[in-house]
Amino acid sequence: MVPKTTTTNSLPNLTRGRVRWRRFTNMFLVLATTCGSLYLLIRAVRPNGISILEAWLAVVFVPLVYQLACGFWLAMLGLWVRYRGEALDLRKALAGTPTLAGESATAIVMPIFNEDVTRVFEGLRAMFSSLKETGCLKNFDFFVLSDSDNPNKWVEEEVAWLELCRQLDAFGKIFYRKRRLPMNKKSGNIADFCRRWGKRYRYMLVLDADSLMSGDRIVEMTRLMDAHPELGILQTAPKIIGADTLFGRLIQFAHTLYGEAYMHGLNYLQMGDATFWGHNAIVRLAPFIEFCGLPVLPGKTRILSHDFVEAALIRKAGFWVWLLPADSGSYEETPPTLIDFLKRERRWCQGNLQHFWLLFAKDIKRQSRLHFFHGLLSYLASPLWLSFLLLATALASPLGYEGPPPTLIEAYQEFFAAMTYRASKPALVLLGVTAALLFVPKILITLIKLFSPAARGFGGRTRLIISSILDTVLFTILAPIAMLFRSRFVWATVSGQGVKWVAQRRRSADGIDWREPIITFASTTAVAAGWGILAWHLSPLFFAWISPVIGGMVLAIPFAIFTAGDTLPWFFVTPDEKNAPPIWAELQKNLRAAKQSLPQIPELAAHGGLMQALLDPYVNALHVSLLRQRASAPPRSKLYLETVRTKLIQQGPDALTPREIKALLYDPDVMLRLHFDLWSAEEKMLAPWWALAMRQYNVIAAEPPTPLAT
Repeated sequence: MVPKTTTTNSLPNLTRGRVRWRRFTNMFLVLATTCGSLYLLIRAVRPNGISILEAWLAVVFVPLVYQLACGFWLAMLGLWVRYRGEALDLRKALAGTPTLAGESATAIVMPIFNEDVTRVFEGLRAMFSSLKETGCLKNFDFFVLSDSDNPNKWVEEEVAWLELCRQLDAFGKIFYRKRRLPMNKKSGNIADFCRRWGKRYRYMLVLDADSLMSGDRIVEMTRLMDAHPELGILQTAPKIIGADTLFGRLIQFAHTLYGEAYMHGLNYLQMGDATFWGHNAIVRLAPFIEFCGLPVLPGKTRILSHDFVEAALIRKAGFWVWLLPADSGSYEETPPTLIDFLKRERRWCQGNLQHFWLLFAKDIKRQSRLHFFHGLLSYLASPLWLSFLLLATALASPLGYEGPPPTLIEAYQEFFAAMTYRASKPALVLLGVTAALLFVPKILITLIKLFSPAARGFGGRTRLIISSILDTVLFTILAPIAMLFRSRFVWATVSGQGVKWVAQRRRSADGIDWREPIITFASTTAVAAGWGILAWHLSPLFFAWISPVIGGMVLAIPFAIFTAGDTLPWFFVTPDEKNAPPIWAELQKNLRAAKQSLPQIPELAAHGGLMQALLDPYVNALHVSLLRQRASAPPRSKLYLETVRTKLIQQGPDALTPREIKALLYDPDVMLRLHFDLWSAEEKMLAPWWALAMRQYNVIAAEPPTPLAT
């Protein structure tokens, strides 16, 4: 472990002056753009002084245009670096280290919570096989860290783990651990691993349940950690892959087309002061364990978005956090629908707003405070934008017409005429600057891809152009919907409403129930309709100006339904769709070959895991062997378990609460006894559910075994 006061530097070109110059230049450009835009706004709203409402409009405008300027210059720097080359490249140090050091023991950990079990373990199979092909498998162990509270998922995970180890001959290489008490969610899960097994490993590679990384990328990251002892965390920029709905493919297309420039821009500015996104990243365990214990916030609140905080703490200890903007080998999936996207945003919103308290923490690096600030602003920008629009609405009445109001078409004609001929020069310039901040990076990136061989990966030039235009249209509809919901999320967080920990939906499965978007977005449509009527009453000219925002909110329900399906399949093509990465192709092949192990009878499916664990001797023995043996339970607990056991036998699992089922599953003695009781009891002593379950189990057991996937 590198001392906190180390003066070593494995990147000789990384000097303090170089770091300061890069960041000073970027901040100068951002602040100059912000100040210039503010000046234009003040000149545009009132040449001869401003009112109180206009002053508030200017105050709200500043952080909004600052955020736009940050994104614009980040993309510009990224494009410049992408085609000029980066002098400060961590990978230059790998020339003299062709293989991994023998002591570079790395734990690959995947925390899961009620996930698709087949996807989790087939993903592990693909990564295990990919690492084996590199010849460096001996340096890596896999850990599945389960906090699942669904009994079906729990038993499925145990069976899938055992089968995977048996098929890959991976006992002692792939481990499974189920926590009894899932305290502090994912951060608590990782902390529990570090306490129990952290000292056995030099590094920890953290994955999400939907993560996928190639063996070559994992080995390269581990070699980089060996080559740079100052590195505390090395974070990749995972590419989105595998989207199967229009919404998912829209996000995937935008991330693939534009994301590369932004990642190179981030790396150029952050260098060793990058941040941590909590997955698809490798961590140096000794300093992580020593310095990255999470603080408790005021009110004894636990931190949700732990990754930013851990990055700040390891930087405080003197270690680097670096972004590796690799173009392949690190992948993740995206929410399949707008509703799933907003559910994730709700969790992220509360986590990022918690970081307000850490802006003032002692000894935190300046760049880490900036990460916290930008994380806050990414969600506060929505209520600020909403406030800006409401203030503009309040100021719209002087724009009203005298005489009969025009038609809608006449209002748009008047609006464009005013913008083209009669608007003040500062207003026109401000409009041009705002449009440039929003669209110039996208246009430049699209043009660069268009006139390069990369266009073929996006389906050719014609598809790329049309997809880019559709991308702009659909994101224009999405933006006001996200603004309204993020504003609600900010208010809910500030007012103390917590977030429930639920499993994320990673795939579209059978599509979306139309009732869900109707119920979710009915209020959004009502707000937009009322706002539109008010805007038209105040001024048709103002209505024309604000109509893109109102139109997006009005279209929330059809947008959510339309994008939840697999529509427009010929657009939003990405290179990874046309030529799938080998590890993704391997995963898809394994998923197609995977067989369902749970019963298909609807009456049994709700408790399929419990049925397997109690009726199947193989699964029963596996489950009991994985339980922690405890001292003899007190008489009161024994009486409770005996009561629940009897009710399960006589009334069936539908009569039990989830808490009672978990109590049985956690007790090895009760599980063994139940297995014996169910198979030895007369049928008249059992609930009808068990008679059906036994008949179904006997049918499954009588079928010839299917060949194992390899």
